[in-house]
Amino acid sequence: MKLAIEIKRILAYAIERGGTTLRDFIGGDGKPGYFQQELFAYGRGGQPCKVCGPTLREIKLGQRASVYCPKCQR
Repeated sequence: MKLAIEIKRILAYAIERGGTTLRDFIGGDGKPGYFQQELFAYGRGGQPCKVCGPTLREIKLGQRASVYCPKCQR
C-alpha cells in the first residue's frame, strides 16, 4: 500500500515539475521538462550518489543500461 501511495506522490511531483525530458522531447509549451534534475540514478552512472556519496555504477542488462548505488541498493 505504501508503494502505491509513493508512486502517486512522485508522479504528481514530476508532473508539477514539468516532467522528465529525455533526448529531444519538448512539452506542449515548447519547453523541455525539468524533473530530470530530481533523478537519483537514471543517466548518472559514474557520478556520486546523492544520498550516500559512492560512485554510481552502470551495468548492462541485455540492450539496456541500469544505474545503481552499490551502498544504497544491495
